[in-house]
Amino acid sequence: MLDHIVLATPDVQATVDEIAEATGVRAELGGRFTQMGAYNHLLALQDGAYLEIIGPDPEHSGGGSMPFGLDPESGRGAHIPHWCWKGNERIDELAEAARSAGYDLGDVVPLGRDLPDGGRLDWRLTIGEWPPHLGGLIPFLIDWGDATHPSTTAVQGVTLASWHGEHPDLDAVRAAHRVLGIEIELREASEPALVATFQGPEGSITYR
Repeated sequence: MLDHIVLATPDVQATVDEIAEATGVRAELGGRFTQMGAYNHLLALQDGAYLEIIGPDPEHSGGGSMPFGLDPESGRGAHIPHWCWKGNERIDELAEAARSAGYDLGDVVPLGRDLPDGGRLDWRLTIGEWPPHLGGLIPFLIDWGDATHPSTTAVQGVTLASWHGEHPDLDAVRAAHRVLGIEIELREASEPALVATFQGPEGSITYR
């Protein structure tokens, strides 16, 4: 099941403003990945999923590489580079199945972020090499364990109106998805892409 969609941006606040203007709903701070120099804002979606708007943190430069191939100097605006699938208690099994099928999603490792209230949110997920397999059409996996899922605490009011993947070799994508039990609409296209439309009370906005 879809856990969250990653919307990477060189300017989180500008993207939050753009989404708020289009939908009428403003995302709020989720937390900070201080060591990486990144932070996010979140919007809850339906069915226990959420949108993560992530980019460079102006308050912490960090010391490691930015997540999701983020390069503030690339000139690329807000885009969807990746997505996350709920591995939950099967995360280790699914990661191994993907590896055996030729899609190494990386080891299952602990990660977390600092919350605005001073608390901490921790989880486990797969972190593989960048760029991801099949142009991002294979998601990374996550297990929240006993942690509070962000979809229950993020701002409500936006729904995922449409969501699909594009790729020139749909058979390859479908074969990989069968290994992990993934379901997503797929459309043939010349280049890989993940495309989502978010609907709010005042309108919608689409990213890819």
